[in-house]
Amino acid sequence: MKLVVHLIGLFVAISLLSGCWDSEEIEDLSLLVGVGIDLGEDDQLSLTHQILLPASGQSAETPAPSYENATVLARTVHDAIREVAMSKNVLFANQQRLIIINENVLKSLPLDAVINQFIKDNDTRRSCIIMVSKDPAEQILSTGEDGSVPSNDLYSLSENISATSKILPSITLGQTSASLQAAGSFAIQSVSIKEKMLKLDGAGVINNHSELAGMLTADEVSYMNWLEGNIEGGIIVGEHKGKRFSVEVIDQTNKEIKTTVNDSQVTIDISTEYNTRLSEDWYSNEDSFSSSYLKEIEKAASRTAGRDYSRQIAK
Repeated sequence: MKLVVHLIGLFVAISLLSGCWDSEEIEDLSLLVGVGIDLGEDDQLSLTHQILLPASGQSAETPAPSYENATVLARTVHDAIREVAMSKNVLFANQQRLIIINENVLKSLPLDAVINQFIKDNDTRRSCIIMVSKDPAEQILSTGEDGSVPSNDLYSLSENISATSKILPSITLGQTSASLQAAGSFAIQSVSIKEKMLKLDGAGVINNHSELAGMLTADEVSYMNWLEGNIEGGIIVGEHKGKRFSVEVIDQTNKEIKTTVNDSQVTIDISTEYNTRLSEDWYSNEDSFSSSYLKEIEKAASRTAGRDYSRQIAK
């Protein structure tokens, strides 16, 4: 009996020392962090895979690239992934953070077809975010400062929604799939290259047929955020007594929607309230400690916001 117990204990100890049965060396993996999708020639897709590189022992004066891009042409997304395997180690998509789709792709193909493989893939994280690009996605994934990874840079920029109203809340792969199934229109953050820098710039609108209906400017994104109550921060610039001021938006406190029907005319009134603070005032006689003065600023800011948004809606 004791012999049996010892043998069982020995077997357990050996199994614990054997390590993970399916482990792989990090040097043998291509850690995928971002994918860019463009239109290629001859009715093909051009997919750019951004792969993280292991840190090297080079000096700080000559830093090694922290990523490499592998661009291939293929007829489908899955075919492109297999094409990459002919020149790179097998792609490991568990760390993928970003999918960028050039607007020309969405003018030719429905969004649900473009992201179908990512949805079906067990390795791709449903939490990776999706963006639309005005410039080629391959260029987007090749733009950035030395040592930075464009996919990571864009992921970080998307978190700046608390600093400006001109950025949409990030939409993930999973949320995009759900929005497509809901058969309603929705917007996806757009990115472009301005003065050799990456910039979040407007949005692409996807209609209920999974098609790109059009592009919004950054200002139009701001107007939509105000109406939908997505403001987590931002600035209203107005004038009071002929001098400029800035009011910083902190958070939303209330939202009310009223719909009235008069014969065949439908009117929708959307009222939103926010906590704000006076962050800048060019009026030399300003009195930020006076409640009456702050009320004047509040009214001026409300007029400015209402006038700008009404003007945009009228367009």
